[in-house]
Amino acid sequence: MKRIFVIALLALGMVSCKKFLEEQSQTDVIPKTTRDFGEILYTNGYPTSTTLLEPYIALMDDDVQCYNGPLLDGLQDYVTTNAAAFQWQRDFIDRCQEAGSMDKDAFNSWRTYYRMILGTNVALQYLDKSEGSATEKMMYKGEAYALRAFYHFMLVNLYAKPYNDSTTTPDKLDGVPLMLSPDLSEALPARSSVKEVYNQIVSDLDSASSLLGQVKSDQKLFRISHVAVHLLASRVYLYMEQWNKVIENADYVLSYHPQLMELNGWGDPDPAAKPVIGSGNIETIWYYGSMSEEFPKGTGLAYEISGNLAACFEAGDLRSQVYFNITPDWLKQWVTPDYSIQKTNGPAAGLTNMGSAWRSSEAYLNRAEAYIQLYRTKGDVGAAAEALKSLNTLRAKRIDRNNFTNWEIKPADTLLQMCRTERRRELFRECAHRWFDLKRYGMPPIRHVFMPDMNTTVIYKLEARDPQYVIPIPNEVLQRNTRLPQNQQITGLRQPQ
Repeated sequence: MKRIFVIALLALGMVSCKKFLEEQSQTDVIPKTTRDFGEILYTNGYPTSTTLLEPYIALMDDDVQCYNGPLLDGLQDYVTTNAAAFQWQRDFIDRCQEAGSMDKDAFNSWRTYYRMILGTNVALQYLDKSEGSATEKMMYKGEAYALRAFYHFMLVNLYAKPYNDSTTTPDKLDGVPLMLSPDLSEALPARSSVKEVYNQIVSDLDSASSLLGQVKSDQKLFRISHVAVHLLASRVYLYMEQWNKVIENADYVLSYHPQLMELNGWGDPDPAAKPVIGSGNIETIWYYGSMSEEFPKGTGLAYEISGNLAACFEAGDLRSQVYFNITPDWLKQWVTPDYSIQKTNGPAAGLTNMGSAWRSSEAYLNRAEAYIQLYRTKGDVGAAAEALKSLNTLRAKRIDRNNFTNWEIKPADTLLQMCRTERRRELFRECAHRWFDLKRYGMPPIRHVFMPDMNTTVIYKLEARDPQYVIPIPNEVLQRNTRLPQNQQITGLRQPQ
């Protein structure tokens, strides 16, 4: 059995080390072949079926609502355990852990992502000198670069202000430490700027697309492919507001993977045959990790889809039947929430649909938004027409044929809002999209109504540009690395309004 030994898990929140690989005993095998390092990459660099990435995010955006009712009578821990995250308390990580929400590692996205980055860096450092074919080396190196780009992207969007922050420039914003080698010194890493982090992300994506573009193997959905790399690139450039590059990368994705699932004729949702998120969906480009959005205690009972989200679906939108259920009055004695998510329903075995997915629908949305921005900034009516092609292609698969009409050209700001609402309808509760989108939209205010019991409602507000739009670095990370400044936080306990 081949094993990789992590002497320590980083000064980036763990401890430092000078050596990553070490032979422990005569029974341990030092990796030598290209496939050995491919296995290391898969087991240490990819999210596994037990990896939770940012489960708390599902409790913080405007797509979630707190519910209470007879079913929860006597089970108040479902409401209170994660209340601190729902209320955006500055110390929500510690408070949720103390309340027994889940294992503390689940709230430490910093540790989780840097641990996987370490796995990608091992592969990148040792693959060239490993024993194997050039094609295998290109494939695994391409995957490693893509994964490292993705993890830094998630970290900088969780723990820093958005790239397009309107009050400053990305070179002046604290980002996150860049980890580009498995050879860790005793020096404690400092935070790079947001711009430096994004520059590295783009560099890694360029390397990944070059390598995987040469291989273009028929990779399984649970491995990064050349198509997935370009989908991530379209997302990254969207956040950077480089519209032409968004379009270029989205076009690449859709030239290889234009498929969209057809909701017309779906009938009653049949999760065993047609999962929305999972390997069984024809839209899926990459499928990974654990069902993090559903994991926090109380989700599905006390915390579920908000009325605000449900209200944005138009008449005839089949997603309001397939992506979530509306609870009928006769069922309220057994089901507390008004709505229940269906996206994450999977086969009866429950094993092949327990993760997250990148889907081709995102490429259509990224491309549409970029074209609309060209319409807004340059008055390019042709760009507006291209945006509508993407949006109408997606909507034709989502709206009942009896209700569907093509969207037509509107003023640029109106069309942009239509696109953003469509993005919300399509991607809610997936891959932290909504939380990150709200950040890049300017961090608008959010209102949450907390229900500590059936007869009480308490309102909490996340103010516009609130410090809690930037997740606090876990205290255990700061204790190990004193060079890391904590993100700005609210003072004291957030009070109800």
